Formats: sequence, C-alpha cells, structure tokens
Amino acid sequence: MSEVGDLVKAVNQGLKAEKAGVSIRQRRNKLCLRAVLPHKDGSNHEVQYDVPTGCDATKAGLNRAKTLAIKLSTDRKLGTFSWDGWLQSGETTQAPEEPSESQTIGAWTARFKADWYEKRDVSTTAQKSQAKRTWDRIEASFKKNPDTSDLLTIEALVAVAKSLPAASKARHEFCQKAKALAKFAELPTKELDKVHTKYLTRVPKLPLDEELFEFALNNRHSSIYGWCFAALLVYGCRVSEVFSLVPSETGATASVLGIKQKNAPPEQREALALPKEWIEPLEICTVERPNEFLDPVAYDSNKTKGHVDRMNKWLQSRWCGTVKLENSNLRHSWCIRSILKSQLGDGVAAKAAGHDISIHMRTYAAAMQKRDILRAAENL
Repeated sequence: MSEVGDLVKAVNQGLKAEKAGVSIRQRRNKLCLRAVLPHKDGSNHEVQYDVPTGCDATKAGLNRAKTLAIKLSTDRKLGTFSWDGWLQSGETTQAPEEPSESQTIGAWTARFKADWYEKRDVSTTAQKSQAKRTWDRIEASFKKNPDTSDLLTIEALVAVAKSLPAASKARHEFCQKAKALAKFAELPTKELDKVHTKYLTRVPKLPLDEELFEFALNNRHSSIYGWCFAALLVYGCRVSEVFSLVPSETGATASVLGIKQKNAPPEQREALALPKEWIEPLEICTVERPNEFLDPVAYDSNKTKGHVDRMNKWLQSRWCGTVKLENSNLRHSWCIRSILKSQLGDGVAAKAAGHDISIHMRTYAAAMQKRDILRAAENL
C-alpha cells in the first residue's frame, strides 16, 4: 500500500472509532467521502454514495478530506445535510453516478478475501485446506448476487436474501456472509438483520433401522466405502469424521477426531456403538477405508470432502430403499435410536455424537417427546 494509502487507512480507523458513519476513499489521484445519504432525487430513500471532495491524494489533500468527513458526519447526525452544499450546481437532480469499478460487489469481495486470508494462520496442511474450504463456502454465498459488477449496497444484499426461502439454511448462511462483507465495507447492516430468519435443522424422513442394517450388511464388501457406511450407522459420527474413527478392541466405543474448530486442530472424542449387536456381523473392528487421518495437525479437509462427496455418489447409485437417503442422515438415525431404543441419557448421547446438548434437544425434540409419552403410558 502507498504512503497516502496507509494514512487514509489510519484516518478511517479514527473515523470508525468515533462512529462518524463516513469514510475516505482514494480514487486514483483524488479523494472522496463514502457515506449513506439521502437520495439525490429528494426522497427519503437512503443510498450509499461516494461524494467528490476535489482533494488530491496527498497529505495536504487528506487533511482537507478529513475536515470535510467530520463536517459531513455532523450534518448527517444533526439532520442538516443537503446536497446543495456538496455538489456542483446542476448535479442535485441527477441520478446516482455509475459505480466505479473499485466499489462493485466483485471488487469488495476481492478485498474482503485478501483481508480474510491475512487474518488466518495457514502454516500447516490442515489450516490451509480448512481455510480454502471455508472461503469456498463464503464465496458461494457471494455468488448468489446476480451481477457482481453492480455497486455494493445494502439494498442489493437484502434483495438476494429475500430471494432465498425464509428459515432456510441458504438464507441463513447468505445473511451471515453478507453481513460480514457489509461490515467490512462499512455499510449499515440493520436491514440485513431484518431478513435474517432463524434456521432450524429439520430431521428428514428416515428409513427403518432394519432396512439400514440390511443395506450395510449386503454392501459391507461391495466397494471401498462399505465399511465407512457401516461405521456411520453404528457410531453416528459425522461423515467426515469416519476417516479418523478407530474402534476399540471390542468395538463398543471408538475414538474419533471431531470437527475442526477455528484456529485449532480437531479434538478427539469417544463415539459409542449403538446397538452393540451390529458390531460383529458388520465387521466393524476390521477397518477398511480409502482415506485416513489420525494426526489432527495433518488433517486435509479438501481431500476428506472429496471422499465424502464420492461416498454419497456411491450410496445414491446403490440405495433403493423406501425413502431417500443421504450418508449424513445416518447420524440422525443414530441419535433417534439413542432416544427411542436405548437407555442412554440425552447428555451422554449428545457427547458421543459430538454436539452440544442444546442442539441435541432442539433437533430431536419430537423423538424425545415421543419417548416421554410412551414411558408415561407404560406407567399408567
């Protein structure tokens, strides 16, 4: 970054600390002020503008631009802002100027990506692969914008959010990522908060346990993923975790590396076989898998994700059951089995599954209610 660029960044940090609602931007050899202001057509609708200052991108010009930024901030807060004092004669009735290339959704996304990576430690294979996967998910959300050459505005982000189903995972994840981008670009996020509907995990309709066991038994040696499917069925771990799962001598429990936490490698936990009667016929203690990671520091999430996807394709090509089945649904089956067909407490089941008890109770509330009613009926 140039010397002036560094000075602009420092001034903007001060303006942000003072909650000025105005920032200084450099456009080639000129400086402008960026703020959300009343529309130039005189309506109450507010739009994000880059206001020309006529100041050169020099130290002297920056001092003048800072003074103007403070004045603009004061006008906004007092409600005395008027375009007449900021634009040349004849400009007040014009429509917003065409966005400069540096203010488009694509340009802001590129800057956000650079800043995002700069704040992460990617010194190990695990960190590099996890960072790439995380960014790919973030970028996938941003690509929901129909035209990344459009000006980045909060209205554009809200429009995309509204186009996604309410209470869906897609809208939830987009609003999360869009809010981070908006904050980075110093845009107000209040309107995004209004359309950020709460996402609740929905348990899909699942095959009967007997049907799942029969499929696992028949396909135990049919391909490189036969053991993986059986292990997911028995232990209820996440699909990505099955590649680190190591059964105990009896198979009643298994050590597994959980999901990677932010800035930390995956942590080990104990999974629980349910029911134990499936261990021997499914040959759970004879581990056969195409990918394996036992060292959390060397965890490669991209390679693991590839196997997760290929395993799901393998399942779809063979499964002909009564209802649709994804490999991730085996985890739901295990959790419901722990509630309806075992004496495990909900706390122990949640720990074995590797998620918080509040998530466990919220996701499987219907199964818990059914269990409680059945037990009450038995005692009548």
